Amino acid sequence: MGAFSNPEVLRYARAQLRWDRMLSTAAICGILSLVVGYSIVHNAQDPQQSGLEFLSIVVRAQVFLLLVVGGLAALHAVQREKDLYTFDFQRVTRLTPLELTVGKLFGAPIFSYFIALCLLPAAVAGAVAGRAHPSYVLLSLAIVLLGAIGFHAFALLLSLLVDRATAIAGVVLLVLIITGIPSTVSQIFLNLGSLSPAYAAELITRDAWRGRPLLAPRWPLSQHPVDDVLFGLPVDHAFVLLALYATFTGWCLLALVRNIKRDPAVYEIFTPWQALGFAVYVNLIVVGFFRWSGFGPLDAQEVLLGVNAGVFLTLGVILLRNRDHVRRLREHHAEPPWVALSWPTPYLVPGALLIGLATVAIVEAVRGPDAAWDPWLAVVRVAVISAWILRDTLYLQWMNLRRGQRPLLVGLLYLAVFYTCAGIIFVSFRLFSTPAGTAYAGIFAPATVLALSHAFWVDARLVWIAGLGIQLLAAGGFVLLQRRVQSDLSAHAAVDARKA
Repeated sequence: MGAFSNPEVLRYARAQLRWDRMLSTAAICGILSLVVGYSIVHNAQDPQQSGLEFLSIVVRAQVFLLLVVGGLAALHAVQREKDLYTFDFQRVTRLTPLELTVGKLFGAPIFSYFIALCLLPAAVAGAVAGRAHPSYVLLSLAIVLLGAIGFHAFALLLSLLVDRATAIAGVVLLVLIITGIPSTVSQIFLNLGSLSPAYAAELITRDAWRGRPLLAPRWPLSQHPVDDVLFGLPVDHAFVLLALYATFTGWCLLALVRNIKRDPAVYEIFTPWQALGFAVYVNLIVVGFFRWSGFGPLDAQEVLLGVNAGVFLTLGVILLRNRDHVRRLREHHAEPPWVALSWPTPYLVPGALLIGLATVAIVEAVRGPDAAWDPWLAVVRVAVISAWILRDTLYLQWMNLRRGQRPLLVGLLYLAVFYTCAGIIFVSFRLFSTPAGTAYAGIFAPATVLALSHAFWVDARLVWIAGLGIQLLAAGGFVLLQRRVQSDLSAHAAVDARKA
């Protein structure tokens, strides 16, 4: 079934694309384009430059409309159905999960696509007046379109999985990320340019590219600062954006197709192996574009290991199970008991260890011959961070199995209060000023190991190793607590079965 014959797309099209609405929208876009174009041409001295400026404005307007108008439509696509109690009817239709996902992905924001289409003649007029190379115009439109689809897929995923407030917060966060990366992360840590689809406007109007064929050679790299560096090789940022948008959309679609027709009580964004694949995907992006020239080996490992910790802690929260999910799995004996009692760490911790050790090997390979480097300190960092992931994930899984409203949110709140209070105490007693104090602080806040210097490690290595053992003991304690909760769930299930 094609996207344009999808019943869900047709339903949205009939609701949003009425003839009177389409005609008025097209008229407004045409009038605005004429007014803005005349204003630019009237005040410009160079017709070619005014054409490129007009083209840039049109492309930025298309990006804004697709991200804001289309993103809000995708964000409410499932939430509105749930509010109207119609989503359960869609779940039992004959549409496959993929067909329902595609229908909502392209149907909900269909009006934003129509507005962008109405602005396309203005973009063509600006490209002709500015003598922009056709290949760059087509490439910029592809960036806008694929970037919008990825953004809509993410908004639709949030609309499916979380409540309205959390979904809005997630979309706002993604907007901040794609607009803030050019001035922060990419300039400090990565050889990677802007992730915003608005880069398409810059792509067309850049003076150095005007009239140059799309695949013209760009060597040496220093002459083309807009290029990214992937594993030491220069790559065009436009094609990097297309690849990132396509793969990100693929991950979102994978999660949507997996969950859109399931019972909301057993939503699971990824399977464990898919979650590990996503962690590898994120780490490959960071390692591939990492700015090695700006960091020493220990500092480079600190950044890469910090990213890895953040990814696996996030995946740990994603893979957590609620009481209904655990009860169903225990009734069907779907997995070995040791996996159920330590969930989701059998997948997270080995993955964090392997990727962390792979990072150590990469830093070992790329470091300079005279650089300060201690492989044992690097390995201990990986072990402590992995134990931290183990401890906190098991704690959150135990909290999520407890009775009460929003137990996971309560668990996250307790965890935030714990680390905040611990940090205040550490600073008050100046523990970070001494090797032993830093090691003792690392027992309660293992993230301290990321900033551990070689000198502090040498003077307090025994305390760090003892602290690692304490982390493992704490994790074992949470396994026992989780075992007790799961036993209670089994007992209640047995009582309910006898009553039935």
